[in-house]
Amino acid sequence: MDEGAGSTTDLVLDAGIIYAEVDGHPLRLNVVRPQDEADTPRPIVIWIHGGGWREGRHTDGLEWWCCPAMAAAGFVAISVEYRLTAEAPFPAQIHDVKAAIRWARANAAQFDGDPDRIGLWGHSAGGHLAALAGLTGDLPELEGGLGSLGISSRVQAVVPASPPTDFSHRAFVYDPAPSPYIVDLLGGVGREYEELVRLASPVSHVASDAPPFLVIHGDADEVVTVEQGDRLVNALNSVGASVAYERLAGADHGLAVGERPYPRAGGMELLGELARDFFVTQLLTSVEVAS
Repeated sequence: MDEGAGSTTDLVLDAGIIYAEVDGHPLRLNVVRPQDEADTPRPIVIWIHGGGWREGRHTDGLEWWCCPAMAAAGFVAISVEYRLTAEAPFPAQIHDVKAAIRWARANAAQFDGDPDRIGLWGHSAGGHLAALAGLTGDLPELEGGLGSLGISSRVQAVVPASPPTDFSHRAFVYDPAPSPYIVDLLGGVGREYEELVRLASPVSHVASDAPPFLVIHGDADEVVTVEQGDRLVNALNSVGASVAYERLAGADHGLAVGERPYPRAGGMELLGELARDFFVTQLLTSVEVAS
């Protein structure tokens, strides 16, 4: 991130905020925001961590390229945790993400945030949840019953990176055997799970009124094949939704190119830059032009 974008010394961290509680387990988030007061409410961008739905925490979003860089660019940046598969299977994860979106909208004024301008972004499993939440705002089957109820979970821009998007696609699910990550998430991928597979697959929910998407995927992704990104982009295009695609030549699952040991440098930094620029266009610049 270039130095002109801002400095972490100009930012405020509100750490470990409980946004919901389930079975006595608190779900937490971090808020990173500019220190100076805003003349007008700032857009909110919510980071959803990856980790195969098995690992990761809200603190992952404190990497310099992630929430701090977004806050330095003028956003209220939030990173959230959600229940992992060892705690609960799907749809617990999307229920938690939806609860975090509703919390952000309900509490936006506390952080100079704009409840009408919310973006989602995430990588890998987090990209899946960002895409799914972005395409299913207010869908009763996936809302859950946590946190700030009666508030919309719709968002205005989405950036999924390296995302699983279609759990019914055999080349992804069975290569060479059912992915243990997907089995842990859904319980299985056989005929008896067809409805759950449909609900969990972002491609099942595309519609012409979807928020603008930027899909990012490396064509050398060794974990989630680039065809998963292709399928989401093609589905969005087929209904006339707004979608841009960064299909990165030679990039791996971490969006980096090269022969260095994984994780290779540069991939997540690139994700941060691409997402920042997209959110600036969709959530900042467009409003300034309109006003």
